[in-house]
Amino acid sequence: MTADRLRYRPTTDLDGPALFRLFLQTHAAEIATLADDPGTRDALASMQYVELRMRARTEFPDAVDLVIENDDAVCGRVVTVLRADGIQLIQLAVLEEHRRHGIGSAALRRLVGVAGRQGCSIWLRADAASCDCRRFLERAGLTVTGRGGRLHVVPERNAAAA
Repeated sequence: MTADRLRYRPTTDLDGPALFRLFLQTHAAEIATLADDPGTRDALASMQYVELRMRARTEFPDAVDLVIENDDAVCGRVVTVLRADGIQLIQLAVLEEHRRHGIGSAALRRLVGVAGRQGCSIWLRADAASCDCRRFLERAGLTVTGRGGRLHVVPERNAAAA
């Protein structure tokens, strides 16, 4: 996989099955605790997914919600919001079967490029910064700093200015 083979496009209703699989994978630990019966667990997970999508549309009506494709297959998603103080990264996730191929890193580098051209920073909510997330950001050559209840993400060479 090379970054130039990735394509970014707005999500559509046709992406629903792939995005639901992504939801199941990124929330697997939480979903496992919903119920002992698999049918009940699946129904509750489906309801949570629908509720999360509705809440996200309400909370982030101006979000840019893109699927990441490789060879015409949905392999991930990136959701951002342009704010007065920078780009808020809402979600960057890659389906398990496409992980460890540089897709998330390529999407992040693309976002860093957009932020650089706009002259702004990238930030995410501090509660979204799990250890895995922070390690991913740092492996991608970014410095993660806390400020005002959120994490700012900047290329290492710009960290002193953040």
